[in-house]
Amino acid sequence: MSRPAPVFASVVSVRFDADADAKLSALRRTKFVAAAALAFCVLVFAVAKSLESRHAWLGFVAAFAEAATIGGLADWYAVVALFRRPLGLPIPHTAIIPENQNRIADNLGRFIEVNFLAPEPVREKLAEVDFSALVAD
Repeated sequence: MSRPAPVFASVVSVRFDADADAKLSALRRTKFVAAAALAFCVLVFAVAKSLESRHAWLGFVAAFAEAATIGGLADWYAVVALFRRPLGLPIPHTAIIPENQNRIADNLGRFIEVNFLAPEPVREKLAEVDFSALVAD
């Protein structure tokens, strides 16, 4: 006969699910806002470009909207290219993090070991702490 799961495990599981749901909701909201801003820039560019012959100053608005659109697309590509292949295409130098995950983890571990866990930095930090005051408090 199996034993029921401890109550604590179910509480932690529910809290984790709520945190994950909140983070997923925030991510979706951020993606929507970014996509809407990009679409707005494209719309402003199209309208400004079409009315530029009547109002010369709209050339500046069109240039601004064009630059914002190009910048938004470049940012999207750069972020997506770090984690996966944009549009599923086998473009070189994309999906950098998944393909180099082990090397990145090894280098990060080595960095922490050398810079934070080496005897000298630990000795310096321990020298800064006033243990007698901590115990007295």
